[in-house]
Amino acid sequence: MVSFHKIFLASLAMVAPIVAQTTPEQVVTNLKMITQKSQALQAPAQSITIINGPLIIIGQGPFPQIIAGFTDIVATGTTALSQMQGMPPVPAGDKSDAIFDAFREFVRVHQVLLNILIGKAGLFSTVPFIGQPVAAVLRQIENVVDTLAFTLIDTVESRASDLQAQAGSLTGSLDVCIAKYEGLSTAKRSIQFPRREIAHREIAATA
Repeated sequence: MVSFHKIFLASLAMVAPIVAQTTPEQVVTNLKMITQKSQALQAPAQSITIINGPLIIIGQGPFPQIIAGFTDIVATGTTALSQMQGMPPVPAGDKSDAIFDAFREFVRVHQVLLNILIGKAGLFSTVPFIGQPVAAVLRQIENVVDTLAFTLIDTVESRASDLQAQAGSLTGSLDVCIAKYEGLSTAKRSIQFPRREIAHREIAATA
């Protein structure tokens, strides 16, 4: 079976414009940029409440800002990946360590954001329309993060096991967050059906 990251990299090779080959320093800069974008979404995520969350249906509240921010991260990550195509391996040393440190910091910051969103999901067990758009953009994030991690592992072989461990930890957090928001509509149905059944029983009892 062909892995998603190979398909993603192949598509980048076909559609990405020709750019100057990136350097280890630029990889670090790109990772720091993505980290900053993730950090900037923590405050909007913290501001989510049962009152402002449902405003997503009219394009207001914190969720549209968060979704737009995730979309921006996807675009930035995709650009960074296109720049890394054909990049020579980075030997062990300061440059490989700097790349790993930047990726580890991104994982840390992004997990803080995901944990905030995981906690907020519990507020909306009866508001199913919030779940789908959030889960959809999180899946886009997951695809880019997976591809970025595989690319870094191939490029920075001296820190491959460390990078893999960090990527696995982040993927686990993403999976939990996606499941929380994908599960909102399921939770809504499970709440509705017992109520409907109770109502039918009450009608039958009074007949």
